[in-house]
Amino acid sequence: MGFQTTINDYQAPGVPGDFASLNPFSSVLAGNNALVAPAGGLIVGNFFWVGPAGQTSQSFVAGWQIAFLGRNMQALITQFLEEATMVVPQGFMVTGFNGGDFFANFPAGAAVGDYVFADPNEGTPVANTTNSAPTLGTATASAGFSGTATLVNGSPTINVTAVTHGIISVGDLIADSTTGANIPAGTTIIAQVDGTAGGIGHYTMSANAGGAGVGDTVTTTSSNMLVTAVASGALNIGDKFSGTAVSAGTEIIAQATPFSGVASTTNASANLTITSVPAGVDLLRKGATITGSGIPAGTTISSQTSGTPGGAGVYVMSANATATAAGVPVTTTDTLSGTGLYSFTPGPQTFGAAAVPETITVAGTAQATGFRVRGTYAAPQGAAVAPNGVWKISAPVGG
Repeated sequence: MGFQTTINDYQAPGVPGDFASLNPFSSVLAGNNALVAPAGGLIVGNFFWVGPAGQTSQSFVAGWQIAFLGRNMQALITQFLEEATMVVPQGFMVTGFNGGDFFANFPAGAAVGDYVFADPNEGTPVANTTNSAPTLGTATASAGFSGTATLVNGSPTINVTAVTHGIISVGDLIADSTTGANIPAGTTIIAQVDGTAGGIGHYTMSANAGGAGVGDTVTTTSSNMLVTAVASGALNIGDKFSGTAVSAGTEIIAQATPFSGVASTTNASANLTITSVPAGVDLLRKGATITGSGIPAGTTISSQTSGTPGGAGVYVMSANATATAAGVPVTTTDTLSGTGLYSFTPGPQTFGAAAVPETITVAGTAQATGFRVRGTYAAPQGAAVAPNGVWKISAPVGG
């Protein structure tokens, strides 16, 4: 845990990797100087793999034994100003459990009775209702942008007038495909001034345009991708994914927090006024499905007419509101491990071109662990458990 910034009504049930009971437990046998964290470390609360000579790996190795890394206060904060860590550094001793009762975090959710599997990329717990390896993740996504724009010679401002494909993100590399010279090589997007988030509007570039252009075709390459649909499984940090135009070995390194805010609606009007947005959430983009009181199911954002791009301002919805109200909490249907904006490495890249999102697939096959989901934490008064809460898992001692 980091430094305390909030006070909860009730104590948390546990931290991933904690023992969930005083029942017997068993561990993987290891010889002298065996079972130490490899290069890159091991993640507490995840599964890892143990080799025949006591080697360890955070990712799947054929023929190696799988084990759960319990929390024994063995992780160490090594990064400057870092508040918390769940990573055991390279060379530190670890214990791999193959039986017992533990708390674990399932980013994609779980239910009591589910079978527990491990993501082969980094050992993240994955649940499935049957004892067969679940699909790790299949989704549609796009990275990069193409469209038309107006450039003014000697000015860092670019006016995007039409979108052919994708979105623009701060940090994207931008190029002029019409002339090849109007935008200097290595120029990036450093801010959006107005318009629809990631789409039509004015942007500030890191360099001045080297020539004037009207209706020039501009493209970007990006280290961010927008996932618009998840067909199966989930997308987790550390997952490696593939696709027709995706570079080999591409890995998810972060996901933006789904958008949420406070809004005002007017009965029988399609206008939605976002009055406040908490810090750190994703932008509200054209096409996003918006939910909230007085907003019909399936309503999407058609455009933004004023305000901060993707933040506080006035938007046009695809359907009229059914009530006049102020202070209405609104969110998009994006979820952690589901749809939304992700960053990846290596970058930048462009895929899902020609306005057709690319199908991406998380690499590998989930590995059986021998554990089952035995229980979940339920807050008093019957409060719902968050999709990314902690669950109790167990396996027979020695199983």
